[in-house]
Amino acid sequence: MGKHSATASLNLLLISLYPIVFIIGLVSLSPNIVFAQHEIDPETWIEMRKMIRHKGRTPSIEEEVAALAGPDAKSAGPRLIDHGPEALPAVHSALISDDVTLRHAQVLLQVIRSIGDKSSVPVVLEFLKRDTNNPLRRDALLVLALLPATEEAAAFIIELANNTNEKWHTYRMAFTWFGFHRDQRGRPYSQALLADPDPEKRAAGLFVLACLGDKSVLKPISQLLTAPPTNSRDALLYALAELTTPEEFQRLAPSSLAWSNGYKESLLYTQYVAAGPKEKIPLCLKMLRSQRAEHRRLAVRYLLDNGHVNDLRPYAAVDLEAPGRAALIRNEIRKAGWHIIDTDEEFNIKQTAP
Repeated sequence: MGKHSATASLNLLLISLYPIVFIIGLVSLSPNIVFAQHEIDPETWIEMRKMIRHKGRTPSIEEEVAALAGPDAKSAGPRLIDHGPEALPAVHSALISDDVTLRHAQVLLQVIRSIGDKSSVPVVLEFLKRDTNNPLRRDALLVLALLPATEEAAAFIIELANNTNEKWHTYRMAFTWFGFHRDQRGRPYSQALLADPDPEKRAAGLFVLACLGDKSVLKPISQLLTAPPTNSRDALLYALAELTTPEEFQRLAPSSLAWSNGYKESLLYTQYVAAGPKEKIPLCLKMLRSQRAEHRRLAVRYLLDNGHVNDLRPYAAVDLEAPGRAALIRNEIRKAGWHIIDTDEEFNIKQTAP
């Protein structure tokens, strides 16, 4: 499609989307409400990216970090994610400063989580060790679980798992770490929870064992899903998806949960794993909208590795439903070793020269 044709299409699209764009500024919409991104010509999204990208003087990283504490946090966050690891020294320094506010620290942790670089592990650990009563302790533990595994982090998590005085809502994050990193050291702690009368604790143990590939937990997971603890429902669905084919998942997961994003994303993951090369492409495009970073990462890597860069471009360019998600996809592209050209004249994805 030529530039003029794409621009004309964009103008028509913007007119039709004006009410939706206005609403998106006020509320977070379900993925089922917003149109399918792949149904609109890719060049239209690229033109939109050129129009809405940041104009004027580019703020410094330090200015963006400071902006996270104020009303501009929603736009400063994605811009920092676009900087990638280059932004982290300033983000780290702000997080562990003596005068950081809870609100600022919360957003800084979100940026660290989104960039997902190993260099953040010791900083998050320092934040956790400074104050065991910090209201953001659970948030920081979740960020630690989503960062690359290190032995320093593993030692901290094992110490946490051995601390019977830790409150459950933070103690359970040890099991999130064991599960996400498929660390066998979490097995004995998880098995000890299977006989606990509290369904939340049983769910935590089942999640880890499923991530470790233990198919003996299929039946208890299925049974617990008939009346799942609210805080563990999605974790149990994700755990089930680790061990099943699409057919097995639909048989073992109650159909009463089919409305939930956890069910839909877990089923989508089983379909991706089972699919052949050609069938994986449309599934990857759906996974790009997943709430799970691991699923987005799988989709980005598969599309890049198999010659589908053009399919990926519009999703990396702009996301009207969740603007920050496009920045996360761009971050994954860069982490995979590719280069993004993002100017007023061009938006493209190129392989970095070896």
